Amino acid sequence: MTSLRFYLCFTLSYALAALALLGAAIGSYWVFLGCASVFVLHPLLDNLILKNWRLPERRPESVLSLAILISALPFLSVFAFVGITHAITATTLELVGLTISFGTVMGILGINTAHELVHRKEKSLQNIGFALLALVNFSHYGIEHVFGHHKNVGTPLDPATAKKNEWIYAYFVRSYFLGLIDAWMIEHKRLRGKGFWHPLKSRVLLWGMFQLFTNFFIYALFGTNALLFWLGQSALAILLLQTVDYIEHYGLLRKEKEGGGYEGVKAQHSWDCYQALSNYTLINLGFHAHHHLKATVPFYQLTEQERAPRMPFGYSAMALIALVPPIYFRLMNPRIPQAVGDNT
Repeated sequence: MTSLRFYLCFTLSYALAALALLGAAIGSYWVFLGCASVFVLHPLLDNLILKNWRLPERRPESVLSLAILISALPFLSVFAFVGITHAITATTLELVGLTISFGTVMGILGINTAHELVHRKEKSLQNIGFALLALVNFSHYGIEHVFGHHKNVGTPLDPATAKKNEWIYAYFVRSYFLGLIDAWMIEHKRLRGKGFWHPLKSRVLLWGMFQLFTNFFIYALFGTNALLFWLGQSALAILLLQTVDYIEHYGLLRKEKEGGGYEGVKAQHSWDCYQALSNYTLINLGFHAHHHLKATVPFYQLTEQERAPRMPFGYSAMALIALVPPIYFRLMNPRIPQAVGDNT
């Protein structure tokens, strides 16, 4: 398999964005096309038609991997602006559809690409990741995820680890607000460690101010409908990311050590998903156990981990099932490995 062919598969999320743009251009009920492609077409292909389709073992290295990531910021900036222009004159139905479809794409392509970039060692790539997060008013995630979640995953200290039998709707609230507090405290501790603390040195505050300015700018230039669209797509993207976080670590706990603290992070503390369509769409997010074992490994080098528990379905289907907690609990609770303990 050539590098071009291999990496083109990881641009499938751009195809989903194109469907959202098509729906916006046609208008009326077609504005829901982007959302339908993610939550109807994608799970059908992922779990029925292409369920045995797997990623190749050979993963060629290429500059294309970086090009895919960097391209997300200019593309989504234009993508979001197109959504704003359509929202200005949209009917109520169209505004709702635009918000849902564009928010879904921003969550899949925007936050997911940002997640890959904030883990990179280069400051320039990290800043692109933060800029992508700012497009959905979620910049603090870049701090909390890298320095909080990866350190505390699988423990009660981590807001992003879903407890066994925890309803996802309660998780949304807990994860968002505790994550924001964690991000602020992480930055506070970082600056104190340098011998000073100044608000303008806090990345949480600086990016937060940038987001507020962007929101005000959109309202001042384009009006109420545009602001409603902007805030709505941000909310949808954040909820989608939180749903992914929920299903990736649901019920998986690290054991407490007798002398205090917790055991190290192992493969069994993340739910993996090896279905190719899910991983091509989400740039190998399904190899989540490997990502937590070594967060700086680029997406194309992530591999299957033998001891990692596996989701029964792909990401889009699991996200939909998680929205009905009793069904989700019945499906997932028996699958929680006993080796990682119980979190009743």
